[in-house]
Amino acid sequence: MITAVAGGALLFLLPAYYFIAQNYELFKSIAYDTHPHFIQHLEREVTWLRVFLTAAFVLITGVTLALSIRMTKNLLSPLVTMEKHMHRLMLGQWDIPDYHIPEEDDFRDLSMTYDYFYRSLKANTETELRLLEKLSIDPQNREAYAAWKNLLTIKRSRLGIQEEFISNESVLVSNEFDRKRHAS
Repeated sequence: MITAVAGGALLFLLPAYYFIAQNYELFKSIAYDTHPHFIQHLEREVTWLRVFLTAAFVLITGVTLALSIRMTKNLLSPLVTMEKHMHRLMLGQWDIPDYHIPEEDDFRDLSMTYDYFYRSLKANTETELRLLEKLSIDPQNREAYAAWKNLLTIKRSRLGIQEEFISNESVLVSNEFDRKRHAS
C-alpha cells in the first residue's frame, strides 16, 4: 500500500518539481530583462514550492505508513492472539481462560471455528478423564495399573487439574500388593 501511494505521489511530484525548476529559469531570464526586482519574489516562490512538494511527499508517505501499520495490526492481531492461545494449549496449559472473540474481529468465522474446536477438545478430554476415573483396574496387573495411572495423570495435567492425593483405599491396595509380593 505504501509503495502504491508513495509511487503515485512521486509520479505527480517529480514532474511538478521538474517543471517548476524549468519555469523558474524562464521567468528569471524574463525578469532580468524587464523587471529585476521580481527575481527576489520568484526565488521565494520556488523555495516555498520546493518545501511544499517535499512536505507533501513526506506527509503522504507518513500517513500511508501509519494507516498501513494500523490496518495490518488489526488484521493480524486476532491471528496472533489465537496462535498464542493454541501455543499455550500445546504446552498443556488447559487451565487458561477460554479464547475470547472480540466483536469487531475481522476473522470472526475463523475465531468461532477455533473456539468450537477448543471447547470440544476440552469437553472430550474432561469426558475421557471421568471415564478413566470410573474404571477399576486390578493393582495386581502392574502394567495395566501403571498405564491407567499414567493416562489419568496426562488427562489431569492437560486440564490443569493438580494430581489428587492417593486415597486411603489405594494405599491399602498398594500395601496389600507389596505384602503379597514379599510373601512370594
